[in-house]
Amino acid sequence: MVIPETPGSKVVAPLRDAPAVAGHTGGLSARMSKRRTARPASPDGDAGTAFWLMAPALGLYAVFTLLPIAATFWLSFNSSAGFNTSASFVGLGNYAKAAHDPIVWKSLAHTFVWLAYHVVMAGGLGLLLALAVSRLRITQVFFRTAFFLPHLVSLAVVGVIWANIYDPFFGLMNTALTRIGLGAFTQGWLSDPALVLFSVNLASSWQGFGLYMLLFIAGLQNIDRSLYDAAEVDGANSFQKLIHVTLPGLREVTTFVVSLAMINGLKGFATVFVMTNGGPFYQSELITTYIYRLAFQSQDHGLAAVLCILLSLLAIAITIVFNRWRARLSQ
Repeated sequence: MVIPETPGSKVVAPLRDAPAVAGHTGGLSARMSKRRTARPASPDGDAGTAFWLMAPALGLYAVFTLLPIAATFWLSFNSSAGFNTSASFVGLGNYAKAAHDPIVWKSLAHTFVWLAYHVVMAGGLGLLLALAVSRLRITQVFFRTAFFLPHLVSLAVVGVIWANIYDPFFGLMNTALTRIGLGAFTQGWLSDPALVLFSVNLASSWQGFGLYMLLFIAGLQNIDRSLYDAAEVDGANSFQKLIHVTLPGLREVTTFVVSLAMINGLKGFATVFVMTNGGPFYQSELITTYIYRLAFQSQDHGLAAVLCILLSLLAIAITIVFNRWRARLSQ
């Protein structure tokens, strides 16, 4: 039976031709599949490409990180009186010299005290200001910006500013105490051995608390508000909500702020160098400032290298202890 073709109609291929077309299409798909899998990716080729892509970064890391570390270890076993003098191998002599140097132990103790001061004052002030500023509605942006501005100032500039504030005759600190009738509390803030380390650390903490404040504010914004509503339903007052809701909710942020404050505390140098240069009588000497004194003033590069290694080991030990403490808190 023949179906007549009408205008506008299409001639449909007989069904007997469908297997042939299907077979043709299937063969084409098979050839394309073989073509795609004919050249599999080579792991060795990918590794080689990745290595060449990383080569510039690895070269810079080796030159500016690994090479100075190796040079520091080499200097710690040698005696050198300056950059233009030849070094002589002394073995563990520099390590023995460091162990018998009383200023090394004094600067090490001051470094731990400085670290504790910075964590408590800068981190604690950042937390208190974050709790206060987060309660504001209209002026919150203004105070967040105002409290963060000191962090944008260089530590050297901060040292100059606070050295003038602490001036015993014309400084703002003693002048303000005298004006409000507390002249008996005026001090030589940078000349008193019992106050100098605290006074200099206060200046350093003033420069750093703004960053910690913003971190705590970000943590406060991530606390679920329904927890406060549930605490109010249970009859909790403001202090109870702080202890049982706010502080637990800030646990992760607190551990991060403490770690950051510890790192910044170990790097304390600029404010001490500008304000006191380690004085009076080494009462504000830190490991970092003593390293500078040995390397660039006394030209004792071997002992300075030993203290650099000591500072690195101290940072590694603090990091390990802190990570274990943070892991316990997260459990």
